[in-house]
Amino acid sequence: MLAGQLVAIIRTNTQERAVKAAHALIRAGFKLVEITLTIPGALEVIKTVSESAPEDVMIGAGTVMSAANARDCIAQGAQFIVSPICETDIIRPCREAGVVSIPAGLSATEIVHAWRLGAHVVKVFPVGTVGGPSYIKALRGPLPDIPLWVSGMVAPAQAREYVAAGAQLVGLGSDQLLPARLVDAADWDGIATHAHALLLAARGVDEM
Repeated sequence: MLAGQLVAIIRTNTQERAVKAAHALIRAGFKLVEITLTIPGALEVIKTVSESAPEDVMIGAGTVMSAANARDCIAQGAQFIVSPICETDIIRPCREAGVVSIPAGLSATEIVHAWRLGAHVVKVFPVGTVGGPSYIKALRGPLPDIPLWVSGMVAPAQAREYVAAGAQLVGLGSDQLLPARLVDAADWDGIATHAHALLLAARGVDEM
């Protein structure tokens, strides 16, 4: 999973849009896709997308707030569980099911606490409001080995800077990947093209 580095985070206001968006982002080249539980019918979205995704794509669940949420998502095929908080009850069912657990931490104390509770990766959120890449670089001094996911006000153009600073995974949000004008027009091919361009920019690749 850590080889993926870039994660597409999906938040939409309908189940149908979420499924269409996930398929578009997978076509765009994303190998890690997070379906947030704020989406109406999110569990069905996870099930549908998980069943249809290529084998080299991992589908996960985001905004997971309880053990019950985690178990429900795992039952529908989620391969990683992301939370904006850190609780043992969210980590435990992931460990039991062999699913990647990604709770959140912001300070060094919170990050180490999440790691010691059994997190596979710790989500630093919202990283964009507390210093961005320079904050990750500062954390890497005393915490060189804990895998980190960064999200929250992260621009695609900053992805390489975050990775250079020490982040293993960079989450890119729907506000960037899913422009409202394209979603409202149901232009999923347009979204795939747009997201592919952002993916290349985040990787530092000039589109031919």
